[in-house]
Amino acid sequence: MEKVASEKIIVEAALKVFSTKGFAEARMADIAKEANLSYGLIYHYFENKEKLFDAIVENWWKTFYDELEMLKKSASATKEKLVEIIKFMMNAYTATPSQMSIFVAEVSRGFIYHSSPRGKDKFRKLFNLCEDIIREGQVRGTLRADIQSNYLTYVFLGAIDTFLSVMILGNETLSKTREKRIIESLTTVFLHGAEAEAEH
Repeated sequence: MEKVASEKIIVEAALKVFSTKGFAEARMADIAKEANLSYGLIYHYFENKEKLFDAIVENWWKTFYDELEMLKKSASATKEKLVEIIKFMMNAYTATPSQMSIFVAEVSRGFIYHSSPRGKDKFRKLFNLCEDIIREGQVRGTLRADIQSNYLTYVFLGAIDTFLSVMILGNETLSKTREKRIIESLTTVFLHGAEAEAEH
């Protein structure tokens, strides 16, 4: 079996095991069983479960960063960029729910990863990329400038994270109709607030 093919099978098996058992309870033996490969072969490609977990998470970060870098360079309106960020996250949940489950449960909310210097650097880069897009919106006059750009960034990303967490914990499916409602709700509240219009 070719190296790339073997690694792909191992990673896919690890995604299932990590998302169902959690990182702490997962064992390399569980991953070998899920992959239907020998225990020794798993260790041939990945030194331990930490290295395997890092490979999965690193792939996620790269994909997310690439999307944000592309949006930063885009001439699209700020609202369109924010919509694309939400779509990216929702599409990731639909395409690879196990990977999104790992990101939310083990990375975004995982104290060990979140508190490590490497983890902090990853989140710092994420926030910085998003903040650049938010700050551009402030300069353009699309977003209010009387609130710090980093606060707006936390509010925006936090709202997306909450929606994803609810869906993951409830093992819910995401239809196109529901995705559209979520995008409209998030962008409307973020851009215009949740306060009801005053009665005349």
